This record gives sequence, structure tokens and C-alpha cells, in this order.
Amino acid sequence: MAENTPLIDIHEGRKHFYYFLARLFIDIPDDNMYEQITSMLPAFNVIADNNMMKEGCIGFEHFNKKRENTSGEDRILFDNDILNDYSILFCHKDKINLYQSDYTAPYNKSLKDELAYLYKQYGYELEDNNYTDHISYQLSFMGYLAGITAININKANHEMTAHLLDVQKEFLNTYMFSYINTFFSSIAKIPESALLYYACAAMVLGYVEYDYKFLSKNS
Repeated sequence: MAENTPLIDIHEGRKHFYYFLARLFIDIPDDNMYEQITSMLPAFNVIADNNMMKEGCIGFEHFNKKRENTSGEDRILFDNDILNDYSILFCHKDKINLYQSDYTAPYNKSLKDELAYLYKQYGYELEDNNYTDHISYQLSFMGYLAGITAININKANHEMTAHLLDVQKEFLNTYMFSYINTFFSSIAKIPESALLYYACAAMVLGYVEYDYKFLSKNS
């Protein structure tokens, strides 16, 4: 429906933003991720209306410039440093926790099962329920719902569209806002996050806050 095209585009854009953010904390950093950061940065700059998103944009720009100024052996060393940062932050004994239950209650199986049930209601299923409260899968779920929202707007299914907007707002409020600030603070205090992952965490926090405002105005 032509009159709804701008709104459909907005929710398709939300889907791509969330899917991009979901990759940042589950994929091992590589050329493909760096290309995604470069391609997504202009869009984030356009919508950045809070301090965290602006911090994220500045951080991504700084990272891109530093990497662009390397080549050959220096580029290999630079990329290896990022891999080492990833390992220190997310793989070592004192790693940054990426699961909601690590912040709200140690290995909260009921939370994981609760999320698995919620995901299944909307056709978003994971093979292993142990991952349902991982930040990347929560962000991906939001992207998935944004995509379904665009489909329902296109079909003029107003009741389902309104329901999906409410679900997304409630998901952010109930789950992600319960720990996302603590997650950001945990990353921000570790020096190895400075070159890339501080920007990633700032962008996630900033975008979630931005999107919640959007949903509150439109649901």
C-alpha cells in the first residue's frame, strides 16, 4: 500500500539496525563485520539523538580511521589486536557477561525458558534454550519482530501491527532494560574495549533507548 510505504521502510530499517547490532557481540570480528560497520555508520549518524548513540558513532568513526590508516603487515597486526580484545572481553575467565541472567540472577533457567516460550509464540525459535537470554539473540528477536511489523503494515493488518508494537515495547522494558546499562558499564571500564567494543556497547544502549522512544510514540 503506497500510503504506508514510509512506515514500512522505517520498520524494515529497524530490522536491519537490530540485526547489525546483534552481530557485534556474537560474531568473531572480521573484514565482513568492519564493512558492515562502515556501511551502517551513515544511517546511525542520521538518527543519533542521544549521547550514547553519538558516542557509538564517534567510536566507530575513530575505529574506521585507525584501521584505514593501516595496510599490509600493520593491518594484520591491527586486526589481530582486535581479535585479542574480543578474546579478553568475552572469552577469558573474567569475561564480560553477555546473558541477561548473568546480571539479573545467575543462570536463571526460568528466564531462559520464559524467553523460549515468548520467541516460539512469534515463530522465532532457537535450537538451544540456553542462548535465549544472550544479548545478540534478544537484539535479533527485536529485528525479527520489526520485520514482521513491516509485513503486517503492508497487509493493512492494523490489529496485529498494534499488537507487535506493544510486544516490542514490552520486550525492551521487561528484558533488555533490566541489564543493558550494567552491561554497558561493564564493557566501558575495561581498557581493551576502547578501540571497538566501547563503541559497540554504546551504540546498542543508545539505539535501544532511541527505539523505545519511537515505539512509545507509535504504539
